Amino acid sequence: INFCVSFSQPVIITLNICMAGQYFVDKVLNTTVQKDPWQHQIVQDSLPKAMFSRLQQQCEQFLHTDVQRNMGDVRSDRMYIFPDQFRDHGIDLYDELRDVATVILHNAQQLTQGLYTDPRWYDSLTVYAHIAIVPPRPATAFTIHEEAMDKIWSSVTYVAPEVNVGTKMYTAPDESAFVSEAEWRPNNSFIFCGQKGVTWHKFQSDQHSNRISLNLFLMSDKRKKYFV
Repeated sequence: INFCVSFSQPVIITLNICMAGQYFVDKVLNTTVQKDPWQHQIVQDSLPKAMFSRLQQQCEQFLHTDVQRNMGDVRSDRMYIFPDQFRDHGIDLYDELRDVATVILHNAQQLTQGLYTDPRWYDSLTVYAHIAIVPPRPATAFTIHEEAMDKIWSSVTYVAPEVNVGTKMYTAPDESAFVSEAEWRPNNSFIFCGQKGVTWHKFQSDQHSNRISLNLFLMSDKRKKYFV
């Protein structure tokens, strides 16, 4: 059967195929795992340029958000925007982020056991995601900590502002054990597989505006905290 379709005016057909997830995972899989002071990756330009530009622009509204006021009676040093809240805040990246999370989940073994030495593993996994908004505070207000045991892989993508403090890495939970910093650069992702007693780190914000990042975690589904 032959079909013949004619148009009196030029027609432009645009196919918007969401490939953000494969782009992100390919970037991670092709980035060297650094060993000092413990295994981690710094993935440059980790999200597609157009997607990240929209994310950054839409997150700039949070640069001067009063975090504690927005949290109400809940005492917190940070604020989270979850994917199911994106639309309420004018963020139109739900589908792209879901694609990223889905491809991460499908490649969980490659992203962890394929790259890292002896990472944690759970047979039933999920991906948890949020935008984190952290207000500026004195450096001493931010604590050195290790990753929760239910997380096997953590990714923090720096979003806004243009200048801030990245993620500091330590060999022990003491400031004297500081070794290096995954420096802040928008659209870079700091990634690691948490290991108990090893992956000591902290983040902080030293600017006059909030520190905004996009956080994704591969984790056990026992707590029912999931995006996909």
